[in-house]
Amino acid sequence: MKKRWIAVVLLVVVAVVGGTYFWIRENPPMEVGVIGQNVDGTSVLVEVTNHGFSDAKVVGVTVNNDEAPEKVKMQVSNLIQGYFITDDDDQDELPKEISFKNIEDVSVKAVPSKEEQYKKLEDGTATKDDTIHAVNVFHDEEVNRVMIEYRYFGMTFHETVEVPF
Repeated sequence: MKKRWIAVVLLVVVAVVGGTYFWIRENPPMEVGVIGQNVDGTSVLVEVTNHGFSDAKVVGVTVNNDEAPEKVKMQVSNLIQGYFITDDDDQDELPKEISFKNIEDVSVKAVPSKEEQYKKLEDGTATKDDTIHAVNVFHDEEVNRVMIEYRYFGMTFHETVEVPF
């Protein structure tokens, strides 16, 4: 009888873990989208929003035909301030509420979806504690596509965004 209970419990654990894995695979937690770019298209800002249960980590960024960009930074801001498009990663150009960080130093915290964040802005309930993140790519030629690789719950995901401007 005891062996039967152990087998049942083990089967339930395997089903829950396996089901969670497949659910996360089919529903990636990161939303990405192009916010804007500079005039010549060499600096592109791609918002990353993690609506999962745990932190996500951007681990790689390439542009166009899988090229390494000249520089990549994570722009960290808040809902009230928004983002700032620049030609380079000079911190002195940014308002004090916005900062450039190395992508390996930033974990993208789980937050409500973009729609819920926009609703907070519309309702006037957004605060400076509502952190937002964007991958800022700086390249020596026009950027047409940005590929972002990130890790979440030990799994690697890839998101590609076309730059429509």
